[in-house]
Amino acid sequence: MILVWGESSDPPIARVMDALAINGAPTCVLDNDALGTLRYDIRFAGCVSGWIETAGRRIDIGDFAGAYVRPGEPRTPAARVAATAMLTLVSHLRGVVVNRPAAGRSNASKPYQLGLLAQAGFDVPDTLLTTDPRAARDFLREHGRLVYKSLSGIRSIVATLQAGNADDAKRLDDVRSGPVQLQAHVNGLDLRVHVVGEQWFACSVRSAAADYRYAAAAGHDAQLAEHKLPSGLGERIVALVRSMGLEVAGVDLRCRADGSWVCFEVNPSPGFPWYEDSTGHPIAEAIAELLSRG
Repeated sequence: MILVWGESSDPPIARVMDALAINGAPTCVLDNDALGTLRYDIRFAGCVSGWIETAGRRIDIGDFAGAYVRPGEPRTPAARVAATAMLTLVSHLRGVVVNRPAAGRSNASKPYQLGLLAQAGFDVPDTLLTTDPRAARDFLREHGRLVYKSLSGIRSIVATLQAGNADDAKRLDDVRSGPVQLQAHVNGLDLRVHVVGEQWFACSVRSAAADYRYAAAAGHDAQLAEHKLPSGLGERIVALVRSMGLEVAGVDLRCRADGSWVCFEVNPSPGFPWYEDSTGHPIAEAIAELLSRG
């Protein structure tokens, strides 16, 4: 049996559920809204055992052969306690877990994750973390154009700063209120590569928007298409994801005009349906197969 934990309205959850149903895999769905009423008895003594009960259904933990996990924010104190218990459970389950909580923690600190990407041999953008407006302005003059984004795993809209723009330079006074991650802008073609086990699915994105995910809101469009990676790159990306202990990930890269690659981020809980719809890549099917075969 596969445990599926997340928001029932979450598109990736729905896609994986449909794919598991097609595979004939039995599932137990733990909706985030049900956390506050979840009943459980979980024991950790060499191996994990016990049971959970949700929606009037009690399931022995030994029946779980894997899990797909995209939990939202717990809404009540009881839900927070139950979420802690469930995070501990999925950390110790046998079989395939997409993804184990500890494996995705590097995304909680983007600078730390950049260090992992560099250690794995990938080029990363020149990056500055600072609360000093003068250092930030010097960095902007050095590179001409910067990208700024969240330091943590909390989703943020990527935006740019341009040298010579007085308003942009003045905005850098705000770094005094807290550290910000500034990166040299890299020209090139955006790639999102979804890794599922040993498979990879590469999608190119062409857009004039600074953050193509929000292209429409910025008055631009985004054109997504299947992309063939150069020889050896797919294997390197899979090796990177596996080195982080992840079963599934969305890896963001950019290909420069000279054919070299820059890696920006590894997302341990990618929202893949948009890319799947645009390319026909069977991402949900691959996740369901990975979970089903254990």
